[in-house]
Amino acid sequence: MLKKGFILLVLVFMTISVPGQQSMFKALFMFNFAKYIEWPASSNQTEFVIGVYGNDEIITELKKLAAARKINNKSIVVKSVKSPSEAGNAHIFYIPPSKSGEIDKVTSFFTGKSTLIVSDKDGLCKKGAGINYVMQGGKMKFEVNKANIIKQKLKVDPKLISLGIEIK
Repeated sequence: MLKKGFILLVLVFMTISVPGQQSMFKALFMFNFAKYIEWPASSNQTEFVIGVYGNDEIITELKKLAAARKINNKSIVVKSVKSPSEAGNAHIFYIPPSKSGEIDKVTSFFTGKSTLIVSDKDGLCKKGAGINYVMQGGKMKFEVNKANIIKQKLKVDPKLISLGIEIK
């Protein structure tokens, strides 16, 4: 019974729309996305790199998580960049809402590279992002565009697609 109460409490906290908490949940989601994505051996680096376009509050949350976790047994490096080219070796590249108008620039730069593009504004999965955060009914959810992920030479576990909202 205690477990059910804890799970319910976690679900309630996940629906809260306080901006700081949203950043924390987005960062947690991003780390969990990595569990369901397979990068090709050719992108095998000693560190797992997450690039963040511009200066967004998610950087603080990602750095907190990176200090305590690993992804695929690799140390995590979080880079705040002013241009996609500054994070050319990123495994994940996050586009915050403030930079969403530059989706074409980002997708063009990462074409054919093994980088998961994660965005945060309605409609960006249809413009090239692999995963996009959305709010529905006051709850944070995410969209997944399998075709865009595959274009980036990545493999996506069907479980991730079933957990999100599939965009075609």
